[in-house]
Amino acid sequence: CGVYTERCARGLRCLPRQGEEKPLHALLHGTAVCLSEKSYREQAKAERESREHEEPTTSEMTEETYPPKAYRPKHGRLSELKAEALKKDRRKKLTLAKFVGMAENTAHPRVVIPELRQEFELGPCRRHMEASLQELKSSQRMVPRAVHLPNCDRKGFYKRKQCKPSRGRKRGLCWCVDKYGMKLPGTDFLSGDLQCHAFDSSNVE
Repeated sequence: CGVYTERCARGLRCLPRQGEEKPLHALLHGTAVCLSEKSYREQAKAERESREHEEPTTSEMTEETYPPKAYRPKHGRLSELKAEALKKDRRKKLTLAKFVGMAENTAHPRVVIPELRQEFELGPCRRHMEASLQELKSSQRMVPRAVHLPNCDRKGFYKRKQCKPSRGRKRGLCWCVDKYGMKLPGTDFLSGDLQCHAFDSSNVE
């Protein structure tokens, strides 16, 4: 039977065969069959349930296609952060060493990028001087003699001879120290003519 053929008997309908790939094509070309609609529906339902049984569900397909994410413990993440921090520290030290080498080999050793200068230029004496100057700046009452400004060498360490400021014609008291500012044993506070060469002949005042 088909669209252009005679109608089926009473109680029957012209329907494509079960499993027909092109049901509309079958009806148009008269290759459909007269069937009981009730039995056709039951058969179609059974076939549909059978297909659903055989075909994997969407969730099953997802589980097979995308494997579960690998568990990454917290301590593993911490190890990664630690390794990254160590790597940054290593890079910083290499950069610092590079600029120190450049400063030593150039005719203008003081031409160094500002953020690295403090890393290797400010020795203990220079830091002492900076702190003293800051103290003078922040002081409401200027008393220069109350703040000792140390005598520093070019590398920021203490020179052997340290003296207090003069008072008019009277020269301040002097004493000898090591490069870290520690007073050398056997040296007393004397007038400005104190000589510290005897303690370190290699040091230049």
